[in-house]
Amino acid sequence: MFNNKKTNDVTVSINTANISTLVGEGCQIKGDVSAKNSIKIEGHIQGNLAIDGSVIIGEKGVVQGDVRCADLVIFGRLEGNINARQLQLKQTAHIQGNIEAQTLQIDPGAIYQGSVTMKTGANPTLKSPPEQA
Repeated sequence: MFNNKKTNDVTVSINTANISTLVGEGCQIKGDVSAKNSIKIEGHIQGNLAIDGSVIIGEKGVVQGDVRCADLVIFGRLEGNINARQLQLKQTAHIQGNIEAQTLQIDPGAIYQGSVTMKTGANPTLKSPPEQA
């Protein structure tokens, strides 16, 4: 009854070797950021992110702006809208903004304020009811 085995756990696997950009703790960026590869944020970004790869916002990371990326894992803070294929809000995450994603996982303890829109293809096993003739 109280086992630790998780079932149907959606996990965004981000290979840390593919992270080409690190915004380190104490680093502050003002302005929009775009990149083709993945980025990890431990510092502060005030601007929008347009990342073709994955984004990790670390526990000390703060983003004030909209984020568009393939996969997003948030341990830290985000104030802005999210558009991602896969999204994980970890236990220490604080998010304020609207979400548009195919897959969403919210861990217990994560704080979220906003609305969620699930993109088409979010659950391919669900089928539309047949049309009436």
